[in-house]
Amino acid sequence: MLSLNLLLVVSLAYVALLFAVAFFVDSRARQGRLNWLRSPVIYTLSISVYCTSWTFYGAVGSAVRNGLEFITIYLGPTLVFVGWWWLLRKLVRIGRVHRITSIADLISSRYGKSSGLAVLVTLIAVIATTPYIALQLQSVTRSVQVIVGEADSGSTAFWIAGGMALFTILFGTRNLDANERHHGVVAAIAVEAVVKLVALLAVGVFVVWGIAGGMGKIFADVPAEVVYGGENIFGPRWVVLTFLSATAIICLPRQFQVTVVENVDERHLATAS
Repeated sequence: MLSLNLLLVVSLAYVALLFAVAFFVDSRARQGRLNWLRSPVIYTLSISVYCTSWTFYGAVGSAVRNGLEFITIYLGPTLVFVGWWWLLRKLVRIGRVHRITSIADLISSRYGKSSGLAVLVTLIAVIATTPYIALQLQSVTRSVQVIVGEADSGSTAFWIAGGMALFTILFGTRNLDANERHHGVVAAIAVEAVVKLVALLAVGVFVVWGIAGGMGKIFADVPAEVVYGGENIFGPRWVVLTFLSATAIICLPRQFQVTVVENVDERHLATAS
């Protein structure tokens, strides 16, 4: 177990790094000196916002219960970017022409800029994402419980939620210009993407070779029906889950924001694909 104080120091240092990155990039953007910060690599990394703090628990839990079926969570988005990148390009073009700032704005614009429809879509999005946000907070607080062995971490969830709200206000909603892009937020997400990738690979290497003794040992110890899904592999459930994850990469509010609204050059979609 680690001490709570050490965990807080590391967490605050990481959050401070993300704030510093967002502040630095925002400053460069105001000066018109983005240069390499407009790189398609940063845009591609920002799309990894699809993988949230709950992904670690959700994907691993899905793999434990359903074996290879967990791949559908990522197979759908991959198929969209590889096979339907022209659809994403069209969304980016429509968003630029009509000054789209959200998926509610996009849908309403296709029906005569109906404000009532926009409100309805926004309400649906809020209702649908609220439990999901709760899962994110739960995953972080559960991680704190595991690391420090602290049973009651309700205050932790409160401070985490407050920090997220502060970050959003400072770098996301303080300006109301419909044409503004949040370069600082995108850059911070890109940095976070690298951290998440390194962390997941490190955990994977440790579990596979440090604990289990190698890939062969792992597959030898796991029942074949768990790994391969038995008779259900590539069945109707696979198709449905793949379709749902494919729609999620477009329809989730955060995904629409980074993929469509924050896109500065439609050619970046080719790199992302």
